[in-house]
Amino acid sequence: MQKLLWLAGRAATVGAHVVAEKIRPVTPRVASDVPSNGVTLTPEWLTAVLCRGVPGAEVVAWHSPGGSSGTSERAALRVEYNAAGTAAGLPTELFTKSTASFTQRLLLGGADVLAGETHFFMTFRPSIAMEAPKGYWGAVDERSWRSIIVLEDIDASKGATFVQPTAPLSRTQVEDVLRNMAGYHGAWWDSPELKVLKTPTDHYDNVAGMLDFEARCKVGMERAAAVIPRSLVGEADRLWAGTQKGLRVCTDEMTPTLLHGDSHAGQTYVTADGAMGITDWQAVMRGGWSYDVAYFISSACRPEDRRAWEHELLEHYLEQLALAGGVAPDIDEALLRYRQSMFYPLSAWTFTIGRAWYQPKMQPDEISLAIIERIATAIDDLDCFGALGI
Repeated sequence: MQKLLWLAGRAATVGAHVVAEKIRPVTPRVASDVPSNGVTLTPEWLTAVLCRGVPGAEVVAWHSPGGSSGTSERAALRVEYNAAGTAAGLPTELFTKSTASFTQRLLLGGADVLAGETHFFMTFRPSIAMEAPKGYWGAVDERSWRSIIVLEDIDASKGATFVQPTAPLSRTQVEDVLRNMAGYHGAWWDSPELKVLKTPTDHYDNVAGMLDFEARCKVGMERAAAVIPRSLVGEADRLWAGTQKGLRVCTDEMTPTLLHGDSHAGQTYVTADGAMGITDWQAVMRGGWSYDVAYFISSACRPEDRRAWEHELLEHYLEQLALAGGVAPDIDEALLRYRQSMFYPLSAWTFTIGRAWYQPKMQPDEISLAIIERIATAIDDLDCFGALGI
């Protein structure tokens, strides 16, 4: 109730800002200004955020060739510089993500994910050897919940093809994603700088405080009953207990590291030269490595592929983690943590398909059903209840 009252107050404040911005649009001029969206910009603001550190460099022209709207406002950006900026090789093919509408601000602000990509791109990304977009600027206005991130347009710069959540991935592609995961896990292993990020249990509390997470997951289990192993049908309460206990394991019992937070295959891309990359760092958090790894393998691999590759995929990840600076557990401990971390991914997707009428439809039902089948089958195959003593 306290969270709902807080959210109601924030909704009134944010709504007032949205109305005021329509009457008197925000004109960003200096770096501390946060634009209302990613296309109502000025050369002065772009100069302030893109040319810092390059004496004499200025943005002289820019335009947006187009974009799209969803949980955030997305727009491509093309920038031209004066001679100093051009000589310095400043980025010209950019992409912006912003919270322009009231619903975008309330959804992302209420879930406490507005600052995630700003933290990732401005603090963590520069120290990681991995395939991911470069970030150039990020900021959040806490009062209005305006936010913006300016990053590399990998579609233009790398010929990136974005992967669909249920697209069949080869073993080599899965291993490449796990290598990237090991790269960011190892680079920020047990770092005190992670304290600015929320934990898996924080994330659960944020979502559950806004919506009835447990009830929507139960509805999702009913809607997905036809694709769930028979042994799990009617076990919504037990699965929910697994979700809560698994999140506590990743939060309290494991060495914290940098987590993507929403690591299904739909957050990956393939560059023109065939490298796998990871994008959409909005849900970034800190916690145990198995949160990301279990989510990715169980949701991205078809059951027959997961069964055939699983053990060797984990060994590959552990080898890469050690090379990247992390402390890799032995394979037996890794398998246990992997099994313990399967429940939240299932709840995330049963929540998605179990949405109420007032929630946004984040994925088509056929996508949700396919991923639920994959994760639920993994839970059944691996006796994940036993791994948590449930």
